[in-house]
Order: sequence, then C-alpha cells, then structure tokens
Amino acid sequence: MRTTVRLAVGVGLIGLVMFSAAASGQAPRPWPSAPKDPTVTPVAGPGWLTRLGVTLSQTSLGRGPGRYGPPERTAAPAPSLGVSADVRLTGADLYRLNCQACHGLEGRGAPPEIKSAVDPVRGVPLEVLRAQLKAQHQPPGEAEARARPGHVRAEILKRVHDGGQRMPSREHLSNGELDLLFAYLGVLAGSPKPGPAGHETVNWARVGQHVVKGTCHICHDAVGPRPSGEAMGRGAIPSLQSLLLSRSVAEFVTKARSGAPADLSGLGMLHRGRMPVFYYLHDEEIAAAYVYLATYPPQAGTAR
Repeated sequence: MRTTVRLAVGVGLIGLVMFSAAASGQAPRPWPSAPKDPTVTPVAGPGWLTRLGVTLSQTSLGRGPGRYGPPERTAAPAPSLGVSADVRLTGADLYRLNCQACHGLEGRGAPPEIKSAVDPVRGVPLEVLRAQLKAQHQPPGEAEARARPGHVRAEILKRVHDGGQRMPSREHLSNGELDLLFAYLGVLAGSPKPGPAGHETVNWARVGQHVVKGTCHICHDAVGPRPSGEAMGRGAIPSLQSLLLSRSVAEFVTKARSGAPADLSGLGMLHRGRMPVFYYLHDEEIAAAYVYLATYPPQAGTAR
C-alpha cells in the first residue's frame, strides 16, 4: 500500500510524520512502523571527506552523478513522498544506493583516484580465468582455476565491507546484500555468468540507511551546526543533523534529486552549489532517508 507522507520540521525538533488520510476517511496514521531490526543503526561520526581531510573541490569522491542543480530558482516538480512499508532491493538498487555516487553509472570510477568497481570482477568467472591463463601460456589447471574465482570473490567482498585507504566501508551491508551487489557487479563487468538475479525485501528504515550511509555520509558529517552561507562559500558542508532542522522533507527530496540554488555568500546571491544532483535516486528513497534520520538521529561517535 502506498500513501502520502507529511513531515513538519519545528525549531530544534522534528514533528514526525503523518500520512494523509485515505479516501475512506480513516484518521491519519504514522509512517509504517519498521519491525525491530538490529541492522538499522544511526549514522555516526564525520563524513568520509572529513576523515580523509580533503574538500569536495579536491576529490572526485561523491561526484559520480556528474550533474548539478540550477543556478537560480526554478519550478521543480512536486516530489513523490509515498513509500511502501516493504521494499524490494535488487543488486542494481544496492549499487545505486551504495556505490554509484563515487563509481558512476557503469562502475568505471574516476581513475586514478577512484578505481574501477568492475575490473576486479572480470577475473572471477571460470571461463574468463581460463582464457587469461591460456593467454599467459600457463596450463589452466582445473583445481587452481576452480579455486581462484572463490578467493577473488571473497577478497572483493571483504574490500567492499571493510573499505580501503580512500574507499569508505560498507559495513551496513548484510551478507545477502553483498551477494546481490556482487552479482550486479558481474552484470556491469559483462561476465559470461554474473550470477543469479535476486532481491531482498526490507523495510523503509533499511532503505533510508542505505541512502544515508551509502551516499550522503560520503560528504556530510553526521552532526554539527549549520554553517553560514559565507562558510559554505568557502567549502563547508552542512551536517545531516542540521539539514533536518532547516529543510522539510519535500525540500530535502527536491535538493537531492533535482537540485536547488544556495546562498554561498551570505548576501542573498544564489549559486547552483557544489552538491551533485542524485537523479538516479527515487523520490521515495530520499524521503525514506529523511525519515530514517529523524527516527534514528545522527550521532557524534565513530560507529558506522
């Protein structure tokens, strides 16, 4: 069932979430309750750019969409704020929510800083490995050929889960989600046998967590005061906590998906801003991210 959500933001607090009444005249009811899920935890600590000590202008991290918003106020389409209580996530969805912000639509990354997400996967299928060994004039021993893809796959998934020197970890991904993501990376890589397609059914809180931890937290710290327009003009990025206190859910969705101009001088002069437009995220996914942040308030710690 899909309904429309209304969110009101008060000064210093979130006036949470009321669905509009259905045509039957029933009283409004809250956002669908998510079952107790220990895998859904608050976003915490500094964003990835802060941890690396780089500014947005010094990196390609988070710039995978490659699109930016309008330089002046324009009429934006009304965002869709309805969401289903249960959501089906495929490997392609998990890639969009957790990887595309840096690695781009096709997984190629932005070398040399952001390496390809698909090149390592191309060595996994048995047929590809045999061809590589043959091209290297090495006999494709059956035992070795069958063992190596499993080792490579395990190393790739470990890298995704743990992160790397410049790659944020994706510790919030479950084993089942990692399997789906790996299968989709095989599709992007053009593997002869990328693995069976499938999906996981999750609640809206889990979807919101994917969006926030997989996309937003790359650039935005979890907590902190909202910087002035002048500070943002010098490169400061608002925290996720401050966004909740300054934007309604509709504004949050519009800014993330279509873009909105920002005052980066403190003088009322509008600028398109430095934030990419995440056109490939659905309105409902971004709305779920907003309510996830309101329901699981951002924390100042370091836990992911």
